[in-house]
Amino acid sequence: MFYIFVSQNIFIEMIKVGLSGNRYSGKTSVGKLFRQIGIPVFDADVVLKFIISRDLETISQIKSKVGEHIFKNGELSSKYITDSEFDKILECASFQIMKAYENFNQKNSFSVYTIFNSSFLFETDWADEMDFNINVFCPKIHRMERCKELTNMKVSDIAFMLRNEMDDLDKNKMSTYIVHNYSNMDTPTQVNKIDQKII
Repeated sequence: MFYIFVSQNIFIEMIKVGLSGNRYSGKTSVGKLFRQIGIPVFDADVVLKFIISRDLETISQIKSKVGEHIFKNGELSSKYITDSEFDKILECASFQIMKAYENFNQKNSFSVYTIFNSSFLFETDWADEMDFNINVFCPKIHRMERCKELTNMKVSDIAFMLRNEMDDLDKNKMSTYIVHNYSNMDTPTQVNKIDQKII
């Protein structure tokens, strides 16, 4: 728990806002929109990659709970990790992720709220740590089209890549706010409205 100073002898608890979205939903772009209006955004995915590759305590836990077989040449290799094993890796890294987020909040104590941007927000208990959660929603067919345009992958390969994602509509149900990011939707206006509601 972290409090921000408002005025003399008045402190309020900093608001924590989770931001997530499935692949190619535009989650990163929405995070940038929040940054543009002055909201600090914590990139949990980047921090996670650092922790599971550099934090010795976390690496030790991963080796103990998941096994040495997922490490090749001393590095974690996603090629050898199953979905259930990845869930365990997230559990091992969870404490350090939240610790890093608290440090981030302390450095950004001027802000009424911060954004916790994570691809795995709803797949973990991290969503429960937040005061509000935002899902960036884009129908799967649109996401597949975006992926094809950006990567030139085959449709069958894209479908295979997206096969184990949590359903978009389930994420919407778990969210406080939804950003519709497809077709002619005005995404910046949606972000501004959410900002005003949170404040």
